[in-house]
Amino acid sequence: MEFSTKVIEKMAEIMAEEMGNQISNPQDIREVETGMRELLRKVGAEGLQRYLEQMDGVVQPQEKEMDCECTGKRRYLFRRKAVILSVFGRVSYKRRYYVCPECGSGMCPLDQRMQLAAGEVTAGLAELLALAGVETAFAESSRLVERFLLFRVSDNTLRKETERFGELQKAREEEWKRQSQDEAWLQARLQQHGRQAGRLYGSIDGVMAPCKGEWREMKNIAWYQVEPTRSYEKRRHHASLVGEQNDLQAREITYHCDIQSPDQFGDLFWATACQRNADLYEELVFVCDGAVWIWKLIERHFPQAVQIVDWYHASEYLPSIAEAAFGHETPEYLAWLEQARSLLWEGQIDDLIHDCQSLGSIPAAQKAVHNAVSYFSNNQKRMDYARFRQQGYFIGSGTVESVGKQIAALRLKRAGARWTENGAVATAKARAAWLSNQWDHLAARRSILPLAT
Repeated sequence: MEFSTKVIEKMAEIMAEEMGNQISNPQDIREVETGMRELLRKVGAEGLQRYLEQMDGVVQPQEKEMDCECTGKRRYLFRRKAVILSVFGRVSYKRRYYVCPECGSGMCPLDQRMQLAAGEVTAGLAELLALAGVETAFAESSRLVERFLLFRVSDNTLRKETERFGELQKAREEEWKRQSQDEAWLQARLQQHGRQAGRLYGSIDGVMAPCKGEWREMKNIAWYQVEPTRSYEKRRHHASLVGEQNDLQAREITYHCDIQSPDQFGDLFWATACQRNADLYEELVFVCDGAVWIWKLIERHFPQAVQIVDWYHASEYLPSIAEAAFGHETPEYLAWLEQARSLLWEGQIDDLIHDCQSLGSIPAAQKAVHNAVSYFSNNQKRMDYARFRQQGYFIGSGTVESVGKQIAALRLKRAGARWTENGAVATAKARAAWLSNQWDHLAARRSILPLAT
C-alpha cells in the first residue's frame, strides 16, 4: 500500500505530541516504544471501527429490502452492534441488519462483504495466532502474542485458530486425493507439464506423538530437490570425515503428515506426489530409513525409483556394537568404529557384515550384532553409498531426520503436551504448511471462512 506522506507526517506529529504529554521524563527508549505501540494499537482499533462503519454505506446502497436465499425478502431492521477481535484488539462497530420474516435468517451486507463474523477473530489476527500456535505450546504462544500485540488472547482461542488452519490444509489434501484418482486430471497435468528433467527426492519417516495417554505414529513425507551448496567446507562427522555431504543441500521442501495406517497414508503419499509432479520426473529418488512399511509404499507407487537408506540411520547401528564389544570411547572402540563406518561409506556391505559378525561371539554384543546384520542384509542394495555418491545422489540424513523432527517432534512432543488425535494432526498439518511455504494458501482460505460457515 502507498500512503500519503502528508498524512504520515501529520499523524507522526500528533503521536509525538501525545507521547510527550504522556511521558515527559522517560526512563529509557523502551518505555517510549511501548507507549507508542499502545497508542498505535488504540488508534488502529478506533480507525478500524470508523472504517467499517463508513464502508457499511458503501458496500451496498441503503435498501429497505434485500433478496433472501429462500426466495423471500429480508427487511431492514436497524443498525446492529457487533464486536470482533482484530489485530488491534476488540473492535465494536454498527452496521445495517436485515431479517427475512419467511425463514427467519438475518444478514449484514458489510459482514458478508468483509468476511466478518460477530464475536469471532478476524482473518488477519487468526493468521498471527495460528503462526504462534504452530511454533510453540498454546499457553506460551498466548504470552508471546500478548507481548507482540499488547492484548491478551486466550489459550483456547489460539488453539482453535491453529487447528482451523490445519483443517484447511486437510481439506486441500482431500481435494488433492480426489484429483490424483481422476484419470482426466492426471492426463491434463501431463499435457500441461510434460516430462520433468532432473531429479526429485522424497523422504518418508514416522515419529511417535502423544495422544490421550497413548503414543501414535505420525507418518510424514517430504518432497524436495537437491542442489550444490555455494560454499563447501569439510566438517568432521563424529570425529571422522566419513559421512559428510556438505557440498549438497535440500531446497524447495514441502512437508505433509497424518496419523494413519500405511495403506491410508498411501493415498496422501500419492496425492502429494502428484502435486509435486513426482511421477513426471526423469528420475525419482527416495532417501529413507529402513522401515519395511516405507519401502513397501514406495515400491507400490514408484517401483522404478532409486531407493537409498539414509546414511545416518544405517551408521547408527555401529556404535552400540563397538561399545558392547570394547567399552565406550576406548582406543579399540574408536578404531573399530572408524573402520566400520568407512566400509559402510564405501558400500562394502558384505565386508561390514563380516566385521560385525566377528564380534558376535562376545555375549554383550550379540544383540547389537544381530540387529545390525539383519538391517544391513535387508537393505544391502539400498546402501551402495560409493556408487550413489559417484552418481551425485544425496544420501545424507538432514532431510529425512527433519521430516519428523520439524513437523511433530519440535511441536507435539513439548513437555506436558496432551493431544487429542484430531488436535495433534491439525496442528501438525498447519505447521507442515508453514514450513513448506504454503501458508498464504491457508491464510487466503481462512479469510473467507466466516462466510463459508
